[in-house]
Amino acid sequence: MEEVKFPKIIVHISILLLAAIWEFVLLYWLPVDYYIESGMVWFENWTGPAGRPYVCWMEYSPSPIFIVLVLLPALILLALYIFHRDSSFRNLGLSMLFSLLAVTIAPVFILDLSINSILLMLVSLSSGIVLGKDIGDRAILVFGGFLPGLVVIWVISAQFHGAC
Repeated sequence: MEEVKFPKIIVHISILLLAAIWEFVLLYWLPVDYYIESGMVWFENWTGPAGRPYVCWMEYSPSPIFIVLVLLPALILLALYIFHRDSSFRNLGLSMLFSLLAVTIAPVFILDLSINSILLMLVSLSSGIVLGKDIGDRAILVFGGFLPGLVVIWVISAQFHGAC
């Protein structure tokens, strides 16, 4: 029986969509406590007319579990490279890994959506240019690093713009 070969572009697009879907699943499945510490402080001796006022605080603090779960699509691609020895799995896995690490660790220092988006663009562009062989491969690697990273940026920033 003849083995069915899919075009590489279909395989790459499928992997990218699954990685982005996985990052969206984390938004709904993973508790916010895994990556955001928050609290509320109520004023005790308040004599004002309206109820007791409060102060909210939030801090981005990713747990190791959160980092591993975010990096899971890239780690799976690197494991596929080990078993299949296809360099496209390695390159796409490394491109995703660099981008996801950048957007997971950068908000610890700077929690600004625009700066983190620019950092993601720079990291995904540079990893695509370095790892890609031709223009089509570079475009796939840039997009492959950018899309899951953008979803992670949305997940992190969405929790900070909600009510406390």
